[in-house]
Amino acid sequence: MDLTRLEYFLLVADHGSFSRASSVIGIAQPALGRQVQRLESECGVRLFYRHGRGVTLTPEGRLYAERVRPLLQQLAQASEGLGSAQQPVTGSITLGLTPTMMVLLGLPLIQAVRDAAPGVKLNFLTGYSGYVHEWLSDGRLDIAILHEARRSQHIAVDPLLDARLFLVSSAGRSPKTGRARPRSFPVRSLAGLPLALPSQTHGLRRVLDAAAAKQGIRLDVAYELDTLSLMKEVTVAGIAHTVLAMPAVMREVVAGQLEAIPLCTPDLSTRLSIATSLNRPLTRAGRLVIDRLRPALQQAIKAAPVALHLRGLP
Repeated sequence: MDLTRLEYFLLVADHGSFSRASSVIGIAQPALGRQVQRLESECGVRLFYRHGRGVTLTPEGRLYAERVRPLLQQLAQASEGLGSAQQPVTGSITLGLTPTMMVLLGLPLIQAVRDAAPGVKLNFLTGYSGYVHEWLSDGRLDIAILHEARRSQHIAVDPLLDARLFLVSSAGRSPKTGRARPRSFPVRSLAGLPLALPSQTHGLRRVLDAAAAKQGIRLDVAYELDTLSLMKEVTVAGIAHTVLAMPAVMREVVAGQLEAIPLCTPDLSTRLSIATSLNRPLTRAGRLVIDRLRPALQQAIKAAPVALHLRGLP
């Protein structure tokens, strides 16, 4: 099996287009097409559906990509650690963060890793926890920070911290108890409030649905939005309320666009964990990034303009 051909196949799969992949690789599109066709002949199945917008993986192609990707990554990392431990740490690490953690940790982690090992390149992908979990399982990520992650045969999980959850409303539109804005908001009182929340595949939503079920209420999810920026825009406009951890809205709270009231009875929080793939060896560069992650997060918490209500870091 030609390893270069396998790499071409994965690039086409990732870019969803022969033309985009050929421009990245630097070879002509017809030549790239022939390499993939030869691979399909060797496999005896079609790996891609061709259509006017590009290509998508067939079920066989998706399964093949899942098998091939970790093997190529292991080959690329086979020489890792063979040299002297005194040699500078180098390499490329792809880190998956939820939007909340990207706001809080992205820049401090870049600075911490740059100071410790200039030869380490950090790449970031951001998305809700369900998407990040998929990317980690598919081998697209070296490290991820996930909400409510569970250890499995493919993923190792190390708890990082607990983030308290807040009812978030447009400034001046928080639900009131009598004439006063409450200091905390009971979970059972979420019933009847129009909410903008992520879809049910994501950790934050699972926490809320479980809490609502225990309280015997049904959440009025007026908008399912898997985009943090749009969720906040809908809330700022007063169209709906949302539930988020403080790091996700600290800038809007400081700017006076949003108000945040902690949920109570019970206090609700979501657990954030560092996750790594058991099918993808962790390189020296990956270990360095994990070692710098907690100190960078502590620094970000201290520098935050408001209390972030995060618990669990030493």
